[in-house]
Amino acid sequence: MTAKEICAAASAFLYETPGQDAESYGFSAAFLNVLLAEALPAENSIRRAGGRELLAEAPVLKSLDDEVPYSGEIVRIALPYGLASWYFQQELDNFQAENYRVRYIAALEDAKRCCGESIEEVYGGWS
Repeated sequence: MTAKEICAAASAFLYETPGQDAESYGFSAAFLNVLLAEALPAENSIRRAGGRELLAEAPVLKSLDDEVPYSGEIVRIALPYGLASWYFQQELDNFQAENYRVRYIAALEDAKRCCGESIEEVYGGWS
């Protein structure tokens, strides 16, 4: 999914077309870069559970045409919620900004995967 597609999904929460509010839309790549950094632990948990290579750091989008290399549940659910939060903040709708921020955080938590790891007994205690 591209950053532009994420922007379209986020704009839909405001009942707008992408770019209708040019001021907010112009900052979308910068907003998404912050959201990608925040979402990195969730993305890496999904990758670890799937046996895929972990990301050392979050990708940095140069333009809205860039592909976002994160898992579907993050790019299709969490990131649009997070971006909508920024859009509502610009609209001075603090209630909806907070509402979508909470949805973003909840979506990241829902996306995380639990991964078991082996442990080694080092104290020589119980057997």
